[in-house]
Order: sequence, then structure tokens, then C-alpha cells
Amino acid sequence: MAVDEPESSEVADEGSLGLDRVVITGSRISNPNLTSSSSVTTLGAEEFDARGVLRVEDLLSTLPQTLSGESSTSGVSGAQATVNLRGLGAKRTLVVVDGKRLPYGSPINVAADLNQIPSQLVERVEVLTGGATAVYGSDAIAGVVNFIMKRDFDGFEADIQGSTFWADNNNSNIERVLNDFGQPDADSIMDGESVDLNLVAGTNFDDDRGNVTAYFGYSKDNAVKWEDRDFTSCPFSTRNGGTDFSCSGSGSMPANTRYLRTGAGGFDLVVDETTGDLRAYNGSVDAFNFAYGNYLQRPRERYTYGAFARYDVTDNIELFFDFSVADNQTDAQIGAAGLATGTTTTINCDNPLLTSEMQATFCDPSVVSIGSDGVPRAPLRLGRRNLDYPRVAEFGLKTQRFVGGARGEAFDGFDYEIFVQNSTVDYQETILNDVSISRVTRAVDIVADPVSGDPVCRSVLTGEDPDCVPFNIFQADGITPEANNYITTPSLRVGETEQFVFGGSLTGDLGLYGLTSPLAEDGFGAVIGFEYRKDTLSLTPDSADTRTSVRAPVDGSVPVRELFGELQAPLIQNAAFAKELTLTGAYRYSDYYDTTGGQSTYSVGLAWRPVTDLRLRTQYQRATRSPNPLELYSPREFGFGTLSTLPNGLKDPCAGDFDPTTSTAEPFASFEACAKTGVTQAQYGTILDSAGNIDILTGGNEALEPEVSDTWTAGIVYEPSYLPGFVASVDYFSIEVEDFIGSINPSQTIDQCLTTGDARYCSLINREPSGTLFLGDGDAYVDVALINTGHLKTSGVDLSASYRFGLEDVGAPGFGDLQLSYVATVLDELSTQALVGEPAVECAGMHGGACNNPAPEYRHRVSANWSLDKLRAQLAWRYISAVDEYSVNPSPVNDLEATSYFDVSVQYDVSEALELRAGVNNVLDQDPPLTSLAGYGGNENDGRGNTYPSIYDAQGRFLFAGATIRF
Repeated sequence: MAVDEPESSEVADEGSLGLDRVVITGSRISNPNLTSSSSVTTLGAEEFDARGVLRVEDLLSTLPQTLSGESSTSGVSGAQATVNLRGLGAKRTLVVVDGKRLPYGSPINVAADLNQIPSQLVERVEVLTGGATAVYGSDAIAGVVNFIMKRDFDGFEADIQGSTFWADNNNSNIERVLNDFGQPDADSIMDGESVDLNLVAGTNFDDDRGNVTAYFGYSKDNAVKWEDRDFTSCPFSTRNGGTDFSCSGSGSMPANTRYLRTGAGGFDLVVDETTGDLRAYNGSVDAFNFAYGNYLQRPRERYTYGAFARYDVTDNIELFFDFSVADNQTDAQIGAAGLATGTTTTINCDNPLLTSEMQATFCDPSVVSIGSDGVPRAPLRLGRRNLDYPRVAEFGLKTQRFVGGARGEAFDGFDYEIFVQNSTVDYQETILNDVSISRVTRAVDIVADPVSGDPVCRSVLTGEDPDCVPFNIFQADGITPEANNYITTPSLRVGETEQFVFGGSLTGDLGLYGLTSPLAEDGFGAVIGFEYRKDTLSLTPDSADTRTSVRAPVDGSVPVRELFGELQAPLIQNAAFAKELTLTGAYRYSDYYDTTGGQSTYSVGLAWRPVTDLRLRTQYQRATRSPNPLELYSPREFGFGTLSTLPNGLKDPCAGDFDPTTSTAEPFASFEACAKTGVTQAQYGTILDSAGNIDILTGGNEALEPEVSDTWTAGIVYEPSYLPGFVASVDYFSIEVEDFIGSINPSQTIDQCLTTGDARYCSLINREPSGTLFLGDGDAYVDVALINTGHLKTSGVDLSASYRFGLEDVGAPGFGDLQLSYVATVLDELSTQALVGEPAVECAGMHGGACNNPAPEYRHRVSANWSLDKLRAQLAWRYISAVDEYSVNPSPVNDLEATSYFDVSVQYDVSEALELRAGVNNVLDQDPPLTSLAGYGGNENDGRGNTYPSIYDAQGRFLFAGATIRF
């Protein structure tokens, strides 16, 4: 792993690739003799082989500068893989290929999809953290990830690799928890097998004036399921004062029906499996363990293919062409669908399937009302899982990208490039075995047939729905396969994104025209250019009325016209006090003429080498990010949300554990505090606890303004001449994003309303008539629609060092060479401010609550790379520091302990034509740290399976073996 920007030795290596210039990520100016004013971390192609990487996001996730993004471990959140630099969000990280941006990943997530990157063609990856909008345009607030691809390939290469996970499942503490709650404990297992095949072929032609390089890739991953790991075998909650885990689950029961009514005369009942009588719902035994069927690694099948071509028409005109296709298919499987608590709001009291006990309990005369159709009805909420029908979400993403243009020498000392780029992403999502809300409503509205006397749907007699089948949730084993088939329905969403870019630039050496500092040898370098870009996004759902698939249609575009320039000015060279002093600057004007208008971004940097061994660098950048179509145009819609633990240890401080014998619930917060959140005196003490599940109101906002960030970096690079092969660097970073586009965390909204009564928070809380935040059909929710919030800040220090030496230098001749590398990040601050003027929430070293994903204060990767003739071996140590729970009243069991992972690999060149490799990552099968706060959503702001698998290794050991054949 390189630890800094490319040095002169690396520049020499570039010549062997057929490149005539080197451009370090962060600038469009090529001058290998000068030092970059910003830190660039480089991952070489050898890192892919050493870690057996099939997915590039898995390699990037090992960098200390990255936090969680979407990956193969994500839940029902699309088919993408993303990178999230500095924890600022994947949509604030710009991903480019050879300096040209990738399109929106999908119509539900604009972050670039890394699935379209063929790993076998990656020459190196350059990661620049900190704003780079002035150089690359919007979305580069957190930084840029630049994939440099292999080009001018001459020959044929085939690469194949197989891999699998091996988990011991020997966590004795978790075994005890599972035994306590009657849940099965997984045995040792090998699963999640993957295969990866890549073919690359290229040839030079017409006396090397042209080259065509084509590639094809195929990969397939098998699933890893929650129930096949001991620590994900049940969803966790806490017990014993927060000192231990317990198994919990969903309030919608697996094989019985939950009958619930709140308020006066309320109850929460189920049918006793032995007596057939009604009894109180008991969450410890009745809750549904929704772990079964969930994927810890989703099954995936991907095809990639494409070609790079270039041809020198004349000495000054080179035509170039890129074409790529990535077809990615993946499935997500989650717990069985059914009647989520609150699906049905009434029960008809003339229902012939009601037992006498049910009739007396459900249809108490004090709550019965006569509908407009003359039918007596009583309020009733139902909860039941449809276990025979697990929900499966099938995702398809097909990305096509075309880049074409011309470049060459415009005139003496100045090179030009002009290009056009078009990318499209076709998206399809099909959810199978979900439950139709309207069909359930009709299927439980049952009456006696006037002719036969048999139970029949009322809608059959009225002609509203002749196909309706009674859904008998009132008797044991009363649900027929025909009834299940009737209420079960698929849903479909399709959409696309399109990106069109037209741009050009002129890069030159102004020194040829006399613009050279009198104290320097090299002249000033400059770039001027333009770019027109239009990003379009659309999503169209079908008319299915299922809760899982609810998503409103979106359609919108964001066009922008831009002018940019850069200057690299060597001020002093080879002086007694400055071997080098270089000033850099960049400016870009962007006109978002249809949305947010004009905005300027700029940067200025200074690189100083006072002596040969020491380099100092600093840079300031003003960066912006204009809102994307999802943020601007997404309609308001209801969805599921979760509340993280609040000070009371419950979820909604105004609710409690419902006692059906007294029709009361014991709230944690006082009535005076709860009244601020909309609780009435009559509701107080009767509100059902939602077990953390609430309804939220999401949506875009066409009044959004751009985010604006200020980034400061300062660093030192030490490369002592007395110790050849050693280089070390220390870099400070500080990023502050103002007018941060986001929503206020529901937990923070409730907590602030309870404690301060601030109308800005309290106005976002809406309770339905019984006081809950989850039972109302559009009446109960916390508003989390997008706004320009306060700010987001992060700061810290990046550390890196590398030392390469021959073992003969330390008294071991004939034992080859050794390279020791160290790269780390010390996080000092990661804070968010919900609203201007409010205290910020500090998340460095925290997770859960308002902080969501873990933000470790220290991460490192240390590696030792040994080589001897044809043999190479690597040992790596990945370390993540401890992370505490973010809470006023934390549960000790939810603190995440410090975690280490050890990886080993070996490579052997059998001949020039054959290379073999094998390795094991997470050799010791270290379990990830566990928590009850991780949730189950699996997107970049959520954990999954009682941990955070996009940060920690959750599947177990990863074993791989592969071979590369070259002709």
C-alpha cells in the first residue's frame, strides 16, 4: 500500500504502461517534478490480489479514511456498492474513472455504484480526502476516489478465483442467550461461496499508433444467512439493566394473531395455543424472530464487459473511446410479510368466525359504531406473520457508459482534450410475497353466506371483489393456502438515471512563454476548461398497496454549466532554504440554472520542501454540493423508521409496557413533558410501546440550498536520505459542511421536544388518536423530510509510514526483501448540528442514537510484505478502536469493544505465464462487536444483524485461492 502521492520511482513505472504523463488525483496539471499540496493515498493492483478482493468496496472499506457504505451485506436498500469517505455520506464522495465521473448509481441512491468497476482492470486506486469541487465539480465534499485503469494492454490475461467463508460459531456468551430464549444455535459452517472470472485481451496495431483493450468479467456470490451465524440468530434487545442481551423480535406474531386495542377498554391479546382462549400478549415468547431468511451476504450475479480504444490520427490528434457495461443482479430476503400491527383498524361484529369470547371482548358496546353501510364495527389492530411466504426483493441494475473524444497538442507546450460522455442506469426492483393492505382489509371482513351459511368475504356478495377468500385469523389453523395466495402480491418499481457530459480542457506550461519565477527552474502550469453536465433520474412504482414497497414516483433532472481553471506555480526551486516552494490554486464557477443558481468553489495550497528530506504542505478548499433530483423532487411519503434508545431505556418515552389487566402503560416521561409531543391527558398512561418501530414522513424539498464546506489540510512528509526506502507522513484535516442537507433524527426530535419544548422539534411529531407513533394510517409519524440543517464537522489526523529494505541489510542475506507499511486515522471530531443555533451532537467514538454507525476514534492497517524471487507473502493487521453507545443512559452491553483482524496471503509466480495466489482474511475468525442498536435496514446509516457489517467482518474467515494466466 502506498502511503503518499506517487514519487519519482512510481512515475518511472508509469512509462511501462504506455502513459506519457502522470496526473495526481486532486489536480488536472501533470508535473511529476513537483509535490502535491494535498495527501493522496494509493492502493496498487497488488492489494486486490493480496486480499482476494472480488468487490472493490471491500478493499476500500479497509482504509481508515472510509466509514460504512452500502455493500453486499445491505438489506432491502437497492443493489449498489458505495464508498463513504470520512463518514460524511456516500453521496458526498465523488467516484471517477481515469478522472471522469461515474453516473448516479440508481434512482433510489445517487451515490456511484462501484459494481461497475472491473477489479482485474484496476491499475491503482487514488484516494484524495477533503473537498475537491473546484477540480472535479459537485459531490466531492468528502473527497475523490479515482480508479486508474489498465490501458494499452497487449496480450491476453485470464484470472479466476474461488472463495468461501468459514465461521466457527463458538461464541459461548451468545450460545447462552440463545438457550435462554429457546432459539437454535448455529454450528460451524462454510458458506457464501463465490467465483470470479475475468478475461482481458488487447493488441497494438498500425505500428503502435492504436490499441484496443477489451474485457469480460463474471462473478457470482452465494448467500450467507443470519440464522447461520450464532450472533445473528435473533435480533437483540437488552435485559438486566442493560448488562446483557436478550432475544427480541417483531410484535407481529409468527403463527398466531395479535389482537390489539388501545385507549379505554384497551387490550393486547393472543389465542392461547393450548386452551384456545384469549390471553395477554407476552413479547418474550410471542415476538417473531425475524432473523430467519435475512441475508448477511446477499446472493449476487454480475457481468461486466467493455473496451478501451485509442488511435493516433496524426501526431497531434489522438482519438479515444471507452465503452463499459455492468449487469448486476442481487436478491435481498427479509422476514415473512403479514399483517403488521396496525394493518386493520376495525373488525365487523357480524363476523361468524368470532368466538363468543372474542365477540364479547372485541365488540364491547362502548366502542362499537355503525358504519355508513349499516354494519356494526369495533376498532381492532391485527398482527400476524405469513410464514409460508418470505419476502424476496429482486434487484437489477444495468449500467452502460460511453466516453469518446480527442486529445493532443494544441500548440507548443499546450495540450487539449475534448470529450463527450453518456451513461445510463436501468433499475428494476421486484418484491415477491408481500401482503396487500386492501386485500387483507377485504379478506377479514367476513360474513355468513345467506344461501349456504358458509363464511364468505363481504366483497364477494357485494361484487366488489369476487375473488376474495376469507382470511381466518380467529381460529387455529384456520388460514387456507387459497387465503394466503389471495392476500399475497408482488410489487414492482422501475426507473433509470442518465448522465450526459460534454467538456474540454487546455493544459499547458506557461514557462515556455516566459511565466517562470526568477527563483525557479520550472514554469507555471495552468489548466482552463469547461463542462456541461445533466443528471436525470426517474422512478416509477406500480399501484401495489403493500407496506414494504411503498415508494412515491420521482422524476427530475439537474443541469449545470461550468468553467474552471487551475494554476501550479513553482515559486522557488533548489534554494538554500527551499528545495521547492510551490503555490497551487483552482477555481470553478458552476451555474445550476434550473435549481440553485450560480456558485463559486476554489482552493489554494502551498507545498514547501525546506530540505531534501522534508516536505510540508497545506491547502484550503471551498467546496459545494448542489442538491440532487432525489433531494429536490421526491414526494412526501410514509415509511418505516426506528427510534434508538432514549434515556428511559424504552423507545417512546411517553409509552410503556402495556398491561391489559389495568389498561395502562407506565411512561418514563412526565405528562407535562409528553404533552409537548402531542399526548393528551386521556392518552397518557395508555400508549402502547412501539418496540422502536415508528412511522416516518420522508420527502424532498425544492427549496433546498447547496451545501457549502470549508476544508483545511496540513501535513508533513519525511523521507530521510540516510534511510533509503523509508517515508512517513502526518496530515491534519478539518472539514466543516454548512447548510447540511439532511433530516433530523427521530430520536433527537423527540428528546429535544421533551426537554426543551422547542416548536421546531415538537411540530415534527404527530400522534394518532390513541397516542402512538406507529398505529395511524398516515396520522402517526415523525417528520424527517429533507431540509438544510445546521452543520456537519469532522477533523483528525492521518498517519502513514512505509519502509522497504533488503533483509541482507539486517544480516539475513538471501532472504529477499521486506516492506513494512502503516496507515491510520485518528478521529478527533465528527459532529452534526440538527438546526442552526442548537448544540451539536458529537459522534467521534460513538454509535447508535443520533450517531447511527460507529465512528471509531482510531483505525489502522499495518502490513508486512515479503518477497523472494517468485514468492511473495503478506501479513496484515487491521485494528478498530472501541466505540461507546451514544445515550444519556447507555447500556454497557452496547459498547463496542476494540477489534483486531489478521489477514495472510501468498503469491507465487510459477512462470511468466502463470501466477498462483491464496489467502485467509480474518484468520482467527474474530466475531464483530455486537449491539442491540444496529437495526436491520442495512443502508449506510444503519447496521444489520446486531452489528455493523460494512465496518466489521461479520461473515467469519474469508478463504480464497486464484490463478492468473498470461499470454
